[in-house]
Amino acid sequence: MVLQKEVIALEIEKSRIEREKAKIALDKSIVLYFVFMIVGVVGFSFNYLDSVLLNALVIAGIFILIIGTIPYLIIVSKEEKKIAGFLEQLKGKK
Repeated sequence: MVLQKEVIALEIEKSRIEREKAKIALDKSIVLYFVFMIVGVVGFSFNYLDSVLLNALVIAGIFILIIGTIPYLIIVSKEEKKIAGFLEQLKGKK
């Protein structure tokens, strides 16, 4: 029973590390999205960029944001399922 609790604690810690990695990627994609938006708006307002390039920057920014969000959502979903399984396993043992 004690060994099983330690294994569960290690699995939760492993999930936490994976979630932190995905969160770092999400944070970087959010920063990159805002950089694209700021560059696009400032460049367009000072006539450094035309509308086609502005649209390309906006689409690329949204695409980067989606690519950064999907892994985080997948990992969090897996973690929720794993924790729910652990809870069911512990309830069944009592």
